This record gives sequence, C-alpha cells and structure tokens, in this order.
Amino acid sequence: MPLLSIIIPAYNEAGTIDQVIARVETSRLPDGFTREVIVINDGSTDRTTDVLKPFEARHKIVHTENSGKGGACRRGFSMCHGDFVIVQDADLEQNPDDFPELLKPILNDIADVVFGSRFHGTYKPSSLLMAVHYSINRLFTFTTNLITGFHTTDVWTGYKMYSRKALDAVLPHLTSDGIEFELEVAVLLGKCHMRVVDVPISYVPRWYKDGKKTDWKQGVKSLAKLMFFKLRKIS
Repeated sequence: MPLLSIIIPAYNEAGTIDQVIARVETSRLPDGFTREVIVINDGSTDRTTDVLKPFEARHKIVHTENSGKGGACRRGFSMCHGDFVIVQDADLEQNPDDFPELLKPILNDIADVVFGSRFHGTYKPSSLLMAVHYSINRLFTFTTNLITGFHTTDVWTGYKMYSRKALDAVLPHLTSDGIEFELEVAVLLGKCHMRVVDVPISYVPRWYKDGKKTDWKQGVKSLAKLMFFKLRKIS
C-alpha cells in the first residue's frame, strides 16, 4: 500500500499542535493509502513537549535542539519511509484534507513535486500587512521562477508534496536551517530537473499576534541565500 509520510515541525506551538495532529490523523487520503506521522519538536520552550506526550504511543515524536524550520524538516526527511512526503505546519493555516489534491498530479505522472499554492487564482490580500507579505512573496516567486524555469505562484508555500524520487534527489544537497529552506528546495528541484506544478489549497493566514515568526530581516537574508543557491554547483 502507498505510504504518505507527514512531517510536522513544531516550535512553540502548544496552542495548536494537538489540533493539527488530530486533523492529520483523520484527513482524507486516496483509497489504499496509509500514513506515517513524524513530529519534530524543534527545541520548544513553551508547553509543546507536554502537549505531545499523549501522541508518543502512536507516532514518531522527536525532541531536538532548536535548529529552525529547515533543520527540523531535514531531520524528518531523513527518518521518513513514505512513497510520498509532505510537511505539515504545526499551526492551523493549512488543511490536511487537501492531501488528495496535492497527490493527484504525482499519481497521474504529470509532476514529481506539487506546490500547494495559497495564491492560485483570485487571492486578494485583506489588509495592508497581508498586501506587503503578498508582494514580497511575488518578488521571490518571480525570481525563483527565472532561476528554475518553473511557473509556480507561491514559492514560499510550506505545503509541498514530494514523490520519493524527488525527495531522494534533493535531500543530499539540502543545507538550510531557516525559512530559506523553501527557496533552497525550489532551486534544487530545478537543478535536478524535477517536474513541478501548482494546485490551489485552503489557507487561513496567521499573523504576528497569533505566533507568526517571519519578519523583514529574514526576507533580506533569504534574498542573499537565493542568489547563493542559484550559483552553487551540485554533483
């Protein structure tokens, strides 16, 4: 039976992590699929460790020192056994019921990786702050598309569905610990000649008062990293 590995990196997500795991456990999957859930508690300093204890009997719960989202994802990737792999954020922005739509292009052999786009179609920011974030995302997406030749609409999306073939191709070259991990993945997929398509996903934005962790300084750092990823040679 096909196995879907779901990697959940978590840093100080005590308020939502149990709800996310519950939604992942009951999410729709294509017929015949089974699931593997791996939670990487990335050095949380709140009650995340305590909230995760009831899940330790049925899922892989790994407690690590804080390394950032990229580091946590790489740890999860190195442990998973799935034929297909996705990263599920530990907040409530994404809907695990989108898994079947994210899998469909890979199952139909038209993609190796599927980007779950928050901005596919007629998305309109509802506030000035959302408009700023959206504009920055578009800049990074446009630049990354120039580098890779892809036609994605949301390079920063955390919802990327990987085939085992694609994950095995990029994993040896992944080095990022921070949020620039998403950019590194996209550039590596281009260098490894993987097929990438977008599908729309459900999206409930989380902002700073709710625990959003990105800021403009990370954006500047990520732009420099993107240029590094473009110039880096891989074997």
